[in-house]
Amino acid sequence: MAKPSADQGIIGIYSYLDTFCHAIEKVRDRKDFIGYESFSPTSYHEIEHASGFGASPVRYFTLTGALTGVCVGFGLAILCDWDWPIVVGGKTPGIYSLPAYVVLGFECMILLGVIGTILGMLVMGRIPNPKRAVLDVRTTDDRFAIFLPGAQVDSPQAQFLRECGAEEVRST
Repeated sequence: MAKPSADQGIIGIYSYLDTFCHAIEKVRDRKDFIGYESFSPTSYHEIEHASGFGASPVRYFTLTGALTGVCVGFGLAILCDWDWPIVVGGKTPGIYSLPAYVVLGFECMILLGVIGTILGMLVMGRIPNPKRAVLDVRTTDDRFAIFLPGAQVDSPQAQFLRECGAEEVRST
């Protein structure tokens, strides 16, 4: 017997965020819903809380980028000052002119922190993923969905999704 693909199963479509979050809270603790996926048109904190996720690991990408930016900004300013010293107010070039380097360090921190955040979101969200098919086009517009691989339309899982407020449950 052939193994079912990852895109075969049932999908429950929801219209409202509150109903969807309530369904996720019920689904996440059930043993017969292991491996489910949820889809939404955009990210919502309510979905994260309903799914029981902790803090996002993207913050470590942001922190790494920001700290790297501070080091690069201050290092760039110090190296430029040692190579082309500009004596202002009798200060010697180098580390003694540290307050002037704060602006460049701050700007590089912001720049590399943002780049780190974007890379973190792409890596942790596995985006782009050309192998993953869109299971229902409406989830890219205004609907929410719960997908359960390997289940059938006449299964107890499908009935449970209907009881949780799904406006449509169909096989994929």
